[in-house]
This record gives sequence, structure tokens and C-alpha cells, in this order.
Amino acid sequence: MEKRMMLAIALSIAVLIGYQHFYSSDSPPPPPGAAGKDNAAAGTPVPAPAAKGAPAPAPASAAGGLAAKTAVSGRTITVRTPLYSASLVTEGGGVSSFLLSGYKDAPGPTGRPLDILGGKKPLQPTLSLYLDEDRPPLPSPLAFSSDAPAEIAVKAGETRSVLLTWESTTGVRVSREYVFHGDKYEFEVRVQTTNGSREPVTVRPGLELDQVYEGELAGDSYSFHGVVVGSGKSGLKRYDLKDISKGKVEKSPARWIAADAKYFTWILLPEREWTVTRASLMGETGVRVAGADTAATLQPGDTVRAGARVFAGPKRSALLEATGTDLPDLIDFGWFAVVAKPLVFLMKASNRVTGNYGIDIILLTILIKILFYPLTQKSIVSMRKMQELGPIIKTLKEKYKGDSQRLNQETMNLYKTYKINPLSGCLPMVAQIPVFIALYKGLLVTIELRHAPFFLWVNDLSAPEHLWDFAVAGYTVPIRLLPLLMGISMFVQQKMTPSAGMEPAQQKMMLFMPIIFTFMFWSFPTGLVIYWLVNNVLAIGQQMLYNRKAEAAKAVTA
Repeated sequence: MEKRMMLAIALSIAVLIGYQHFYSSDSPPPPPGAAGKDNAAAGTPVPAPAAKGAPAPAPASAAGGLAAKTAVSGRTITVRTPLYSASLVTEGGGVSSFLLSGYKDAPGPTGRPLDILGGKKPLQPTLSLYLDEDRPPLPSPLAFSSDAPAEIAVKAGETRSVLLTWESTTGVRVSREYVFHGDKYEFEVRVQTTNGSREPVTVRPGLELDQVYEGELAGDSYSFHGVVVGSGKSGLKRYDLKDISKGKVEKSPARWIAADAKYFTWILLPEREWTVTRASLMGETGVRVAGADTAATLQPGDTVRAGARVFAGPKRSALLEATGTDLPDLIDFGWFAVVAKPLVFLMKASNRVTGNYGIDIILLTILIKILFYPLTQKSIVSMRKMQELGPIIKTLKEKYKGDSQRLNQETMNLYKTYKINPLSGCLPMVAQIPVFIALYKGLLVTIELRHAPFFLWVNDLSAPEHLWDFAVAGYTVPIRLLPLLMGISMFVQQKMTPSAGMEPAQQKMMLFMPIIFTFMFWSFPTGLVIYWLVNNVLAIGQQMLYNRKAEAAKAVTA
């Protein structure tokens, strides 16, 4: 019964991982020409491509729109703080790169500051001005001008602003202001439109978030990346790349909008509720989501303002909570978040003493094993008793070979006679399944494990271990010691576990489980492999202690 339960747990975890891999992974890239297509939430038709040799579209002024008062050449303004370095471009007024000083693109001394925009060019700058329902139409993108210097340094505790302006020949003026703080990953973006013309102007100001999921931001098939919308009525809604490609992003009011990755996120928090106006795939691995304020018709001399806070940085619980009360929910702890969060909290608390997250994972595994020790011990005792009844059960199977109903009845009478509950060996293991899955998910999404070293060659607990490469038949196979040790420990644990009541076919299947798990864990983050390895070693130790006591008790009675 115990081995059947172990098989059930193993298969449950395999199904969980397989489901996430095959059904939660991103959809294949859209066909050529559809990469920039808005989804159904946009409600905006995509113009057909112009025929070969057709004239280029007329400029805004010729098409009845507004033209710039003066031509301005594009330039880049770099803002450096102790936490990041942001590059603003005047063409569209967006952010073309955002380098985090404290996070590298690779572990070790060779790592460079990570660009959380994805670092893939060409890429439309994120936070570009988004104007919807503008009449007469404004040029897109707007070519802003600025008196700001090319380099701006913001020290801790300081606040600096960058002003971008654009004006039409008729007197319509659009300005954008960035306000940066030297000690925060949060900054402000303000948009102001003034109608200095003689005719009414309608605008709906907003911003676009663009994110490319490649390299360090690609994540994996087990973690979410895509668009997240915080709504006051329905709470948090997640849309992965597959949802976006199918047009499932709702055109709805939002308190905040995020372009979210595994460890890092961009969050747009407007001063008042905006509406998610459109979302689309951008190329093969990117997303674009736009949010806008309500439309306003400006009479001559009127001004409309819109503003938002922006968080661009790591998904650390304390930082997210300081930015918004429900933003820590961006860290996706999965189905058993109520269990995963306390476990991660204990791991972080332990790290204040050890300074090594690999040791913290080992200590946490030991703690979990201690908490479940009574239940596991009860399971071992029950399993041992059932093993002792193995010969009697075998005799019953031969005697009632053609009568399954009578066999079950006699087997239950046997359990009742010897006061054995056949489920007592299973229930303790069932109780541990939520903890196993919760810790698995918690270790997977905790940013503190990213590039966290353990010992010797293990320099990143969030990535698969890499001891050395082995070349064979033109292929390079990474050699990893910890998954091999994990598979060996699982095999030893199985050999020590009684197999009473199992059919030969089931026993053969169980022998394959260590091999299956070794291959499955081969590409898992090292932190997860350490947890499973230590858990197996502790289970082997507990089984050895029980076997020794059982043998000693048998010797005394003999």
C-alpha cells in the first residue's frame, strides 16, 4: 500500500509538471504579419499591407491631422540611480532600456547589469505615449524635444525630473514628465495635453507597456509570464502569451496593469482607474499592452492631465507590498500558496543567519521531515505489519483466485483480526502532498534563489546544476551530479521499502521511477533537486532506524 501511495505521489507530481509544461507554456509564434496584431480587446482592425509600389501613407498634416511645429531629431537621455540606469528616447517618449545595477544577466563576475526590457533590439520603447480616439489625429509616435542633459545622476534620497514636450502648428501642446527617485524602483510618469488651437480637440491619453521574454527573462514552462491586470471587482487576472494570442484579454477597467516575468515585472499604477484598451503579441516572445484614461474633449484653452506610478524591478515581496497592497500576489505560489508562503518566509528568516540559501533549503527540508515524523513513522509501522501478512494474503489469493469479492472480504477480515487499517499507511503520505507541491512552487518563484551560490561549482540555485559537458556523437550533454545522486537515493529508498501486496508488474514500474525522476529533475533548478535529495536521504535514515529497532525487538522476543 505504501509503495502504491509513493507511486501515486510520483505520478501526481509528474502530471502536475507535465500539465504546466504542455498546457501552460506559451503558444507558438503567430504567422508572419500577425505579430503586431491587436487582440479582441483592442477592437481595432489591422490595416492590410500596402501593395508593392503603392505610395507611402501621407504625413499627419496632409491627412487632416496635426503636424509638429518644429522638426526635432531624436536623442537619448540616460538617468542613473544607485538601483538602475534608465534610457529615455524622445521619439515616443518611452524607455528603451532599464538596467538593474544589483541584478546581473549571468552569475559570477562576468555578469553585466540586467536589462529587464529583455535587451532585444529592435524593440519599441516601453511606456511610449499611447493616444486613443484623438481627433484630429496626432502623429504617432510624437517626436518630443527636451532641454534635459544627456546624462542625469540621481543620488539616494534625491528626486529629479525629465520634461519632454511637443507642439503642433495649431498650438496643441503635449508634455510628458518623468520623476525619478534615487532610492526606489518606482517612478512617476505624467502626461498633459493643452489645446492652444481654435478648434475642439479630443484625446484619450495613456501608456503602453512592452516586454520581451528572452534570455534571463524567458523564464520556464513552469512559471508565468505575460500580462496581469488588477481589477477592483474581479481581483487579479493573468493572461499568458497563449491567452493574448487568442484575444482573451478583456477590455476592462484596471487599478494596475503589469507586464510580468518570472522574477521581474513592469507595473503601471494610474492615479485613477484606466481601461485596458488593447493587448497583443509582439514578435515571437513579446507582449504589448496599453492602458488609457477616459477620453476628454478639450475646448480652446482647456488642459487634461493623466498620471501613473511605474514599478520596474525585482519581484520581492517587501518591494511589491510597499508599492501596492495586492501587488505581492504577482508572485505566483500556485495552488497551495497558503502553505508555500510560510515555508518561503522561514527560508528567508534562516538566511539571515546562514547567508547560504542552499543550507536554508536543507534546514527547511529537515524541519518539514521533523513535523511529519509521527505520521511517517505510523506509515512505516503499518507497512511493516502488512509485509508480515504478505504470506497469508498470498495464500488467500491462491485460494480465492476466481472469486474477487470473497478475496476482498477475507482480506478485510484478516486486517480486522490483526487490527490493521490498510489506509493508515497512505493517509500520512497524502497529507504531505500539498507541502511537497507548495515547496516545489515556492522554490521555483523565489527571486532570492536567482544566482544564489551553494558551494563549489553550484553557483545558481535557480538554474540546473552544471558540472561539466560531455560530447558524444556531435551532441553536448551536460553532466549534473546532484540529479544523479537524487536518482540513486530514490532507488535505495525503494529497495528499503517493503513491497507487500504489489503485483510483479507494479514492482517493475516502481523500479523505473528513479530513472524517470532523474531525467525529470535533470533540467530542474538546483534548489529543487537539493530539497528532493535531502528528503530522500532523511527518509532512508528514518527507515534504517526503524528497521534496526524492529530487528532488535525481534531478537529480544526470540
